[in-house]
Amino acid sequence: MVLKMKNILIIILASSSIVLAQSFSGPTINPYNITGAGGNSAPTFVDINNDGDYDYFAGLSNGFLAYYQNLGTNTSPNFDSWYYATGFGIFNVGNNAKPAFADLDGDGDYDAYIGEAGYTIYYFRNSSSTNPNFTYISNNPFGIANLGAIVAPTFVDIDDDGDLDLFTGELYGNIYFFRNIGTQTNPIFSGVFTNPFGLSDVGNYSTPAFSDVDFDGDYDAFIGNQSGNIIVFPNNGTSEDPDFGLPVTNPFGLSNVGTYAAPTFVDINDNGKEDLFVGNANGITYYFQNTTPVSVEENQNSSFVELKAYPNPVGSKLNISGRNVDLNNVELSVYSILGEKINLSTARTGTYASIDFSNLAPGVYILVIQNDIINYTTKIIKGIKGF
Repeated sequence: MVLKMKNILIIILASSSIVLAQSFSGPTINPYNITGAGGNSAPTFVDINNDGDYDYFAGLSNGFLAYYQNLGTNTSPNFDSWYYATGFGIFNVGNNAKPAFADLDGDGDYDAYIGEAGYTIYYFRNSSSTNPNFTYISNNPFGIANLGAIVAPTFVDIDDDGDLDLFTGELYGNIYFFRNIGTQTNPIFSGVFTNPFGLSDVGNYSTPAFSDVDFDGDYDAFIGNQSGNIIVFPNNGTSEDPDFGLPVTNPFGLSNVGTYAAPTFVDINDNGKEDLFVGNANGITYYFQNTTPVSVEENQNSSFVELKAYPNPVGSKLNISGRNVDLNNVELSVYSILGEKINLSTARTGTYASIDFSNLAPGVYILVIQNDIINYTTKIIKGIKGF
């Protein structure tokens, strides 16, 4: 791909590349003071009180949601003792509650969509981004229909059109897909597609999660099953046209978690890499830390100047260090993949600088550092946060 930006010619694929081998360490059982709240734990993470770190919810076999507030930070989580989310207005949905959170109406807070043992997703609208307050609205909202039993929902923009699509697991191991044919603020879901894009039956009790583990700009599928395994379908297509390859069981250092594996991804330590948490039948939470090494070969046309941008993928803050260069006297620019310059907050102190990426959407960006003797470009990946 070739971009022209202010008379700077940037050849992305020729000037920067990513070398990685996906890997996870662990598992650690019930990390960060998480304690079991009940059987068939189905975890998900969301910053429900807008304090900058991820809080933890777990759906339970008894139909309740357990809530664990994060009393730590975005880099060092520490979860409080759990209590039922009924205090927020989320009531018991029956059996085998499986939650997902998403801002489908674009009002700045996260609403709750909770699957259960029947054929239903319960929709609870949230009225506050800082003090969660949920009101039950309806079952199977926005045109959702023909769900299977044991509904396990998750939302992801699988076709890169700017709105969230819905995937659900079900009793017999299939994956149901509902494309969002509405907008970012007015969702409308299409009719159901079974095992789309090359996905396939993974055994009973499928629970899907998605993450771009190979940092190629599209979402890969991780699906838990009754046997306690994680079945991974690599996305060999694109961000707009997914095409999932042959499934692999427990790759990248993952392992069996007992029975009824329920995976979810979150960048729990804000290092730009999504970690994997998996609930199981006994109410245990397994933590697989993402240890994928990522290195970037930068394009530098000056042999005596050294520049490094890290971490990459980035979470909230991109650091830039230099040798034989004063970063106070260079132009620091960030562009979208479409060549649009993005105005971001920067800080500089001589040979060190930082750029605030916290408000950017997940995706691929281009960093340009330039003066009379330097023309440095590299691809920066903003980590993808999933719930």
